[in-house]
Amino acid sequence: MSISINNATFNATRRSVPVIAMGAIVLAALPSTLLAQGKSAAAPKPWHLSAPQLASECRAAVADMRAAVDAAVKRPLATQTFANTLLPIEEGNGKLATRATMLAGLLYLSPDKAVRDSSTTCNQIVSNYGVELQADPRIYAAAVKASKEKLSPIDKALALRYVEQGRHGGAALDSATRARTTAMLQRLNDLQRDFSLALSGDSTRITLADSEIAPLPDQIKGRIEPRGDQKTLRVDESTIGLFLRNQPSSDVRKRYLYAYERRGGEANITRLSQAVALRDSLAHLFGFPSWAGYQLDVKVAKTPQRATEFIKQIDAGLLTKARQELAELGPVAEQDHLGHPIANWDLSYYSEKLRKARYAVDANEVRKYFPVEHVISSVLDVYQQLFGIALTEVKTPDVWAPGVKEYTVRDATTHQLIGTAYLDLSPRPDKFQHFAQFPVDATWRHPDGTRELPSAAIVGNWPAPGGKEPSLLSHSDVLTFFHEFGHAVAQLTDRSPYLTLGAGGLRQDFVEAPSQMLENWMWEPAVLARVSKHYETGKPLPDSLIKRMLALKHFRDGFNGTGQAFYAGYDLALHSGTPAVDPLALWNKLSAEMQAVPEMEGNLGPAGFGHLMSGYDAGYYGYLWSKVYAQDLYTRFAKEGPMNPSTGRAYREIVVGPAATQEPDTALQRFLGRPLSYDAFFAEMGIGGAGSGGKPTP
Repeated sequence: MSISINNATFNATRRSVPVIAMGAIVLAALPSTLLAQGKSAAAPKPWHLSAPQLASECRAAVADMRAAVDAAVKRPLATQTFANTLLPIEEGNGKLATRATMLAGLLYLSPDKAVRDSSTTCNQIVSNYGVELQADPRIYAAAVKASKEKLSPIDKALALRYVEQGRHGGAALDSATRARTTAMLQRLNDLQRDFSLALSGDSTRITLADSEIAPLPDQIKGRIEPRGDQKTLRVDESTIGLFLRNQPSSDVRKRYLYAYERRGGEANITRLSQAVALRDSLAHLFGFPSWAGYQLDVKVAKTPQRATEFIKQIDAGLLTKARQELAELGPVAEQDHLGHPIANWDLSYYSEKLRKARYAVDANEVRKYFPVEHVISSVLDVYQQLFGIALTEVKTPDVWAPGVKEYTVRDATTHQLIGTAYLDLSPRPDKFQHFAQFPVDATWRHPDGTRELPSAAIVGNWPAPGGKEPSLLSHSDVLTFFHEFGHAVAQLTDRSPYLTLGAGGLRQDFVEAPSQMLENWMWEPAVLARVSKHYETGKPLPDSLIKRMLALKHFRDGFNGTGQAFYAGYDLALHSGTPAVDPLALWNKLSAEMQAVPEMEGNLGPAGFGHLMSGYDAGYYGYLWSKVYAQDLYTRFAKEGPMNPSTGRAYREIVVGPAATQEPDTALQRFLGRPLSYDAFFAEMGIGGAGSGGKPTP
């Protein structure tokens, strides 16, 4: 998942995704004195500012952008051109990005509460200004006029993107309606921010008895903390998988999942209900029948009907498989005398037992081959070879928290500095709780041809070391890291001249495709051997174990696929119906219809579904939609070799380098030499059938 302050992998659990602005800008980072290639290294990073300094710099950045816009549109409309009006606005947009994103993003990363609070206020200021920018009729009029000029293809694309954003921001509305929609969008930003902060600040814990702790692996035992005379475990993304796979008591598993499914609380359900009502009202004011219709109008799918039919196709194709998978777990549960039908808190535990029995793959044994330090170095080595980049760790990193790593990134051939990568992978209090790529510095071209250099951070919460063991990862953890670093490479190799058409401007139902494509590498035997190293013996995964792991690639595809279809279907339904819809009732209804095992009684599932309140509203379907592109893109690597550097370089130059200066179908056709085919996607999903077969074409 790429955070636009953008995944997240296809098989990931629901994740919260903070988005700073809902405007024409995609924000990136401070400081304002860093003006171009060769910029001063002495300028302070935003995380060195005190809370008052951060607040002052944030206000100044927005004020300067206001002044830039006012100056650009001051001349009469008849004399405005792309060059004298829209370009200065876009340059101001870039300068605001260069100053503001980390100022407004440290609320998710800073260990200092005062800085987080100041960043939260900055986030609100910048978000609200982003709404104003999109609704500015002066910018919209300038963009409409510029779009009619004879321009280069990229300049034309920029003008049309401004027209599109203005239309969606209400810039074409009358002044009274525009004022109303601007206020509503700003209120929506506030609700979304509060929803995300409730999740990132969640400190839910469960109490465990010694007998309940004893069977857990060391990495979970290392997370147990005493609270008075009780022993407690934090309930979050870093513990859920290990706990549910290894806790033998169904009652204890239920207690854990109940706590997990209620994170965010009733307050987040209320925030979501208010947001849905606001979105519906906004959609109608903008001239759309629903929020889903409004959102999809600027995406590849174009209509909710097309996206919904696509999701239904997937769920129908996999629901039978999910029910078969559930039936296969029955005999395993009977051996334990479970005493009740398998519930969703039992799925991971009995799936793990079946995995061990049928495939002789013990997830805890596999983890021993993925110590964190080796995974990091080997994954980075793969990316360096594949995409022609060179990463060098900075010995004395300039970072926002202890333990964060910093790397310089250069082109491996020219040795030209490309940008900076950061890895923030250990859990800490009040930190963003999931796994995602955060922009730190944006990249865009100045009028003199020099560029702002990009920086990207991979933010995660990997399990801490436990007992005598170092921090060890599951294969799924490694796959997620590989996916997210793909987002970082997309940002670092972005060569668009304009911020608005950069990596942050990719169509939302395509943005995950490049990284989803890269997940295929984590199923290549040679790559698995390369990224693995037993923490005791130093040996890679043996061929026999790799073969058994590969046989597991489609294990639980039914459960996983219908789960993703459920999240996507729920999101679309929530934003296609009436504003009075009960989010929790709809959640439970669709879960029973679309999944083999429905959500547990008493859940508050939507309260923890962060995508709904962070820019993926009426957009979660994009994870499945973009996977069509991902699997099709991979067909060239499958043919020419996954580690073929020539193919990797072509991908870098054709697909990710141009970023949003080209539409997704153009990028794919240029890379493959043919139009999109969804055969590889349906084969990967196990739905079967090639060609059209009546299947909806994304």
